[in-house]
Amino acid sequence: MDKSHPKPIAQAFEPILGKPAWQVKQGYGSFLTLEFGEPHLDIKGPVRRRGRMERIATVCGDWHLWIYCCGWDITQDGKHLANSESDIDTIRRATAWLDGQCLEKIWLEPGTVITHFEFDLGGVLKTYPYDEELNEQWYLYEPTGGVLGLRSDGLYSHGPGDTPPDEELWLPL
Repeated sequence: MDKSHPKPIAQAFEPILGKPAWQVKQGYGSFLTLEFGEPHLDIKGPVRRRGRMERIATVCGDWHLWIYCCGWDITQDGKHLANSESDIDTIRRATAWLDGQCLEKIWLEPGTVITHFEFDLGGVLKTYPYDEELNEQWYLYEPTGGVLGLRSDGLYSHGPGDTPPDEELWLPL
């Protein structure tokens, strides 16, 4: 199979190739998050939540990959471990396999937005559109404050993270 490395994606991911993914976990619903690079403490607040004031402290990496509104599969050494429809325990076990593996390459199946994230110890995370609905597949948050996003229609956006959604510029790969 030919492997496609669209330039904007290759350039954005180049700094994290060879870096281990850490704190790989399921977020809301079937969302996944992966951290790369040096850890940093992010403190938000105080904010009112659940009727009281609190601060929200999270550890995040220089780069943060958010697998968003898409289907996904995780395999290890060619063996299927979980997908976006799996139960929470199955997903937890599968993400634990990716935790600590170094991202080796990222590529898109030609003519599609099916994205393969390949890791050095045999792990693969593959993302693909849920359906015909227009959705953002994933976002890569960079230490510069930039964000690279890929949509299910094959368009990408790469710009400041504080750009309002209605002002994002989406371009063909």
